[in-house]
Amino acid sequence: KQWYQRRVAITAGDNDDAGFNEYYGEMPWLALPYVERERKSTLSSKFKVSGIPTLVILDKNGSVITKDGRSQVDADPEGASFPWVPPEVKDVIGNDFIGKDGAKVGLDQLKGKYVGIYFSAHWCPPCKGFTPVLATLYNKMKEKGSNFEVIFASSDKNEAQFNEYYGEMPWLAIPYEDRKRKTELSQKFSVTGIPCLVILDPEMNVVNSNARLRAQHDTEGADFPWGPKPLINLDDDPTNINDYPSIFFVKGEMSDDEAAAVKDEMKKLGQDYINKAKQRKDDAEFMFFYSDNKGGKISSQLIGAMDLSDNSKGMLILIDIPDQGKFHLSVHGVPKREHVQLLIDGYKGKTLNFSQLQ
Repeated sequence: KQWYQRRVAITAGDNDDAGFNEYYGEMPWLALPYVERERKSTLSSKFKVSGIPTLVILDKNGSVITKDGRSQVDADPEGASFPWVPPEVKDVIGNDFIGKDGAKVGLDQLKGKYVGIYFSAHWCPPCKGFTPVLATLYNKMKEKGSNFEVIFASSDKNEAQFNEYYGEMPWLAIPYEDRKRKTELSQKFSVTGIPCLVILDPEMNVVNSNARLRAQHDTEGADFPWGPKPLINLDDDPTNINDYPSIFFVKGEMSDDEAAAVKDEMKKLGQDYINKAKQRKDDAEFMFFYSDNKGGKISSQLIGAMDLSDNSKGMLILIDIPDQGKFHLSVHGVPKREHVQLLIDGYKGKTLNFSQLQ
């Protein structure tokens, strides 16, 4: 077995070659030379590293086995289960669940349905706000005959809290005492915060690893099952902008027709990247966001972090938050549809000059 260490230098003590050399002196494996900052940044972006320590395990062909090697090492310090190939969903979701009448519901009764696994807890304020919204939506969809079921995976601190909280919910649940199953599901879907709503298709493939905001803004379920969108309103759903290089268009003072041309091109390219990702069984290379309102809650914060002298104009920007929060303002005025592809080409060709989000 051979271990490969990819060094991420973020803290002040690791911000120079001397700090790297001192720290690497404690390690028995290979290292990326400290001076290759661009290569390190490319790897961070590729594997969507948002915090350290992170240990990504690759197979001999360079394909990702797991991005959660750290947890696996913690749980298996002897390496008995190395290389820690993640289980299939069918292997961790379990065979039975609790129904609202207390009776067991078998996995076979979910055949042909989309399933939402709802990670939540009584003590979590955002969860308490989202649960009634999801319950109302769930009931509406059930009345319409939708093939949709939800399973509650509790992070409550004890069974009494679980029982009280589950009493507010109209769907199924994983028995509280089955902590192992809940933990394995959290690891399988890389759940790092709650509330989180994972959507699975009838074949147990992941449709959306966190559809919380999509469901929250879709009060009638018209957009169900909330799969990948080629173009996203940033103020409705900023979920993925922290994890992917993203093209961001701001309408500003542009006319509706001018803005529509840019958004149509972004939507076309966004769908192309989604289709290519499906073929590779991988994540999309880019995300595409827009804002028609520079005063929106999320878009105004992001635009403000760019520290621009004039925020009223139309803008086309490439934002790479995973790579140290950098951005490139491509057009400040009236972006055209052809500028979108030019911006992507510049990013891929490493010809863009980047600034830092403040």
